[in-house]
Amino acid sequence: MTRRKPGPSRSPVARPLSRRRFMRLLAAGSAAALTAPARRLAAAAAPAAKQPTPALPPKLLAEIEKQRRSVADALKVIRDHPLPPGSDMAFVFQPLRARRRT
Repeated sequence: MTRRKPGPSRSPVARPLSRRRFMRLLAAGSAAALTAPARRLAAAAAPAAKQPTPALPPKLLAEIEKQRRSVADALKVIRDHPLPPGSDMAFVFQPLRARRRT
């Protein structure tokens, strides 16, 4: 396993753009610009028929509402729990040291 040396960002923005890559991007952008009006015409000519979403069964809707109420009740209990002033935090984040790789 090789390690990279820290240094400048390795993102494509940080590298100089080669002529070949520039020409490829220019061609792709030009093609997209030229085909945009044709795509709009095709979309207007054939509007997509929207499929109506199927109605959910009543049992499923009842179960979703039951779980929603259960979560709301649990959150209410947690939020209403009194904490004395100056009490300890629930947890303290302590980062672990990284293990050495061999």
